[in-house]
Amino acid sequence: FHQCQNLDGAFVITPPLMPGPALLVDDIVDSAWTLTVLTALLRQAGCPTVYPLALASTSVKN
Repeated sequence: FHQCQNLDGAFVITPPLMPGPALLVDDIVDSAWTLTVLTALLRQAGCPTVYPLALASTSVKN
């Protein structure tokens, strides 16, 4: 939750958006909050579908 608070007000979506889905690309995903917040903002701005894509992740799974 702390990482989400760090993003409050960090991004602004300025309409008009192009019609159709959006591809949201992040270089490195730590907690996924950036993708989560930006997806929510794009959806609120009228984007019908958002496809998040991370090029790398810092999480390690056993």
